[in-house]
Amino acid sequence: MSESVLDKVRGFLFSPTLSFRKARDEEAKETLTYLITLSVFYAIMSTLLTALNVFVHPFAGLSFIPPGPAVEPLLIVSWIFVILVFTLVMAVIFGLWLHIFVYLVGGRKGIWQTEKSVFYNLTPTFVLGWIPAIGPLVGGIWSVVIGVIGIRELHNIPDTKAALAVILAVVIASVIAVIVLGAMLYAVVTSLSMTA
Repeated sequence: MSESVLDKVRGFLFSPTLSFRKARDEEAKETLTYLITLSVFYAIMSTLLTALNVFVHPFAGLSFIPPGPAVEPLLIVSWIFVILVFTLVMAVIFGLWLHIFVYLVGGRKGIWQTEKSVFYNLTPTFVLGWIPAIGPLVGGIWSVVIGVIGIRELHNIPDTKAALAVILAVVIASVIAVIVLGAMLYAVVTSLSMTA
């Protein structure tokens, strides 16, 4: 009998080793159902929080401050859809990226085990990542720790090799992202200065 999504959330947050052992042989459908459920939650919460921060002024109820513009329902649905698709695509891409490093350190249980690890180690990010200020930091760090445990358990490799694979994947991906974003920012600034 499969666990409920909430039981799995509790397990991956507070007992990740045991949870990864239970998930080792589970069917893809169960893993994907979990991923999609938490991704939908994350997309809805992120969108609602963004809509509140962007469109609702904290003092809108006071008589001397006019209320902010109304948020179009279609815009909210669009944001949810975009965040959901982006989250799912990035989870799959990062799983493929991570598998390169897992393979290099000796993980030979297959790409699906790496993807499964990524899908489950995103639990703290999905649960906390939408909370302003602390959510992305705490959720992100917790996800990396759980990611190391997941790679260790699902690929049956030592802690040091699992940590090396996860840290290399995260650091190199972060450096590449900074370089790409920096180049894009430089291109925008350069083009704006040339038109001015």
